Amino acid sequence: MKRIWTQGEERGFSEFKKEFFYDGKGKKALLKIGADYKYAAYLNGAFVANAQYADIPEKKRVDEIDLAPFLKSGNNELYVVAAHMGEDFSVARTMAAFISFEVMIDGVSIACSDENTWGRAAAKYSVGDKITPQLGYGWKYDFTAFGEDWKPCRAVLDKFTDEKRPIERLRISAPLPWEIVAQGVFKYRVGRTAAAKMQNAWMSTLRFAEMTGQDRIKAAGACRPVRFSAKTQGGDGIFLIADLKKETSGYLSLCVRTDRACRGIIGWGEHLADLRVRTEREGRNFACELFFAEGENALDEYLYRVGCRYLCLYIENGSAELVRLSVREALYPFKKIEKEFGDRLLNKIYETGRRTLELCAHEHYEDCPWREQALYGMDSRNQMLFGYGVFEEYEFPRASLRLFADTLRGDGLLQLCAPARANITIPSFSAYWMIAVCENAEADYDEKFVGEMLPKAEKMLEVFRERSSENGVSVFTEACYWNFHEWSDGLDGGNFNRTEEIPKAHDGILTALVSIAADKLAALEKRFGKDAQAAEMQKYSASLKDSLNAFYDPEKEMYASYKASDGTLYGYHAYMQAATLLACDLDANRAGRLCAILKAPKGKAVEMTLAALPMQYDAIVKAEKDCKWCVENVAEIFGKMLYAGATSYWETERGEADFNDAGSLCHGWSAVACYVLDKYLVGAKR
Repeated sequence: MKRIWTQGEERGFSEFKKEFFYDGKGKKALLKIGADYKYAAYLNGAFVANAQYADIPEKKRVDEIDLAPFLKSGNNELYVVAAHMGEDFSVARTMAAFISFEVMIDGVSIACSDENTWGRAAAKYSVGDKITPQLGYGWKYDFTAFGEDWKPCRAVLDKFTDEKRPIERLRISAPLPWEIVAQGVFKYRVGRTAAAKMQNAWMSTLRFAEMTGQDRIKAAGACRPVRFSAKTQGGDGIFLIADLKKETSGYLSLCVRTDRACRGIIGWGEHLADLRVRTEREGRNFACELFFAEGENALDEYLYRVGCRYLCLYIENGSAELVRLSVREALYPFKKIEKEFGDRLLNKIYETGRRTLELCAHEHYEDCPWREQALYGMDSRNQMLFGYGVFEEYEFPRASLRLFADTLRGDGLLQLCAPARANITIPSFSAYWMIAVCENAEADYDEKFVGEMLPKAEKMLEVFRERSSENGVSVFTEACYWNFHEWSDGLDGGNFNRTEEIPKAHDGILTALVSIAADKLAALEKRFGKDAQAAEMQKYSASLKDSLNAFYDPEKEMYASYKASDGTLYGYHAYMQAATLLACDLDANRAGRLCAILKAPKGKAVEMTLAALPMQYDAIVKAEKDCKWCVENVAEIFGKMLYAGATSYWETERGEADFNDAGSLCHGWSAVACYVLDKYLVGAKR
């Protein structure tokens, strides 16, 4: 098979078709397929597969799919639609636009991508507004379009690496149950993008019975066709809002019947805090434009995965019949392990944490399924750590760790997100990657994997060693570094778009993290048989532990997070106390004082956010063996979310209101409750 693309412009959406004859005699049918960015494949009109594994140009992955259920004797047609945006985003690294495929029957190729494959610009898809800087551009869909003439494709002259996807494919469900929870008429007001138009439109809610002539209880949640109609004098059309009853991640599934061609918008979001679906916030756009044809308009959209609970549909017409407004959920096939903790609240807390982890893992770990879907070093370390107990899964973590290793920068640190290329990176997240590699080996030792990762970790550790002194690891002052630790005052790293260097200082948290990483790497090197390297790492870790004394403030009886070049200590955070407790073996009195701060930081130190809670709990248990307090704290924090209606755990305790109304309601790092209950609740049963 060859890498191919259409003759026209690369950027945008293209579609391809290939006819082939099958004599019906083969026993095993296989489709091998890959793309630079996104694809969805169909055989004889039936959906077969989608979702290219996120990778880099030097290590392209190919999916292998059982084609037998879709083949028929005689002529068959393979159809593929693919997207190429030509830019780097957090979820993708740009490369030459291409698709490639091959149909194998009992190991023999009977059809493949080549210059005789027909291709053209996609008839119904076009490039939409940028969803977010992390997710890139969205799409528009025109049900009325027919497309250009088909033409032979051109070969893309890049070397093709025929490596299999390293993890399993997602399982895609039937459309989820949905219920219309609001309906009425709308009028556009202001907005440049489809999402902004939806966000800012005037919306006037009408009763369900008024628009349908049916009983709301009997009809609204029945997931069956319902005609909505309203007089829209002074308005621009009707709107419908569907509730999927829980946070989900998957592919939009829509069917609408209209009596004339008209425009529409479909938007998605996690809540109704604005008494509408929040589709636009500070340039983020969670909506796409639609062009309906007269009659039935059915779409199962398999290129773009969305994270949401609610869907909103605008139809620029006075009436329409809604057949379906839903999502086909897409989840990784993790092992289902039932657990019982002897308490209904703890059971529900654990179950919701597991659900949160499921929604934040697809081609790789994701910080959240809604806003970014991006693989970060610290976020993914948390998710891996939690998942060892929840799923007993080790290959999925290894795949994400390898993907990060493939993005190693020239400065010896990892990219901000994998597989992307970014102008900045977070130094502490490289330290977390080293810790995550070691924790994976502790959970399930794989010598081949360890052998692959150790050289990268050694190079990374050397970067920190070069910036170390008797005062610890220095802050990365150059403009290409974002000194982020967590979303709390003083630890958010400041402006990550800066162009100037920041004042020199030493970073206590980074010093502690690198010390922990060096300790763990030393143990791993020794297990791997590299005793000399292990000894060097242990020596380096010991020097970092000694340097943490430079951050101790005897007046406050706690550790400062930073030390300025003039020796001034500043920044007093709970995070720093936990990191120091984990890095060092402190005397009982000092450890006890730090634990007291961790348990009640208000008025003493800046509190931790949910992202750093694993460190807090591990530090308390290390110093005081107080598992009971950790379990009770988990119950308090995450029980509040459950009582507030959460079906997955929020990015921070402030929920949707955080980050200037852009807070995520499903964030992988917040499933820490599962980790605590698995590790510290005595008597947990499976």
